[in-house]
Amino acid sequence: MSDKKSEKKHKKYYLVDYENVHKTGLYGIDELEKNDKVIIFYSQHADKLPFSLHSQIIETKADITYFEVDTVGKNALDFQLASYIGYIIGKHPKCICYIISKDSGYENVCNFWRKYGRKICLVSDIAKCKKFSALKKSDIKSVLAEHNLEKEDMEFVKNLIVDNAERCDMPVPRIKCLINQELCRKFGGEKTKEIYASIKQFIK
Repeated sequence: MSDKKSEKKHKKYYLVDYENVHKTGLYGIDELEKNDKVIIFYSQHADKLPFSLHSQIIETKADITYFEVDTVGKNALDFQLASYIGYIIGKHPKCICYIISKDSGYENVCNFWRKYGRKICLVSDIAKCKKFSALKKSDIKSVLAEHNLEKEDMEFVKNLIVDNAERCDMPVPRIKCLINQELCRKFGGEKTKEIYASIKQFIK
């Protein structure tokens, strides 16, 4: 890959609240690519890695960084992780950030940055971030075949799904609404119901 193409590729950052998710948050880390970066925030309350997880970390192609948090005061790790996201977005405004945590409080951070057009999501483990990356266009075509669509219309629906599948600038319910609206404009209400019933499995 040329340097020019590399610059255009949006790097993905995975900021892990290890104190919150422990080893389960790192499920899927071995499937990441070399252009991905994982930053594991840990504290004295959670600073042990199981041997099996350590092996997965060694095998991953991603760039791994460990960030030890000085836990003075309540929610110290949360505040430092949230602050670091601002630093990353400021330096790489076109990047995609995933906060790996089960703490719903991080949604406030996500909502703040989404207002400014940034791509940021809260998920409970890394594997869930890859759910759309594995989306196969052939699978979509196979599902759409039953609707006897013209080739041009099939491409429209396929591209609509793929283009919106990895969006991180809005929550999934809004993405579903957006796709449904675009389908209605193209096919009308009745046909949209049929098509959406088939493709909703790809939008979750």
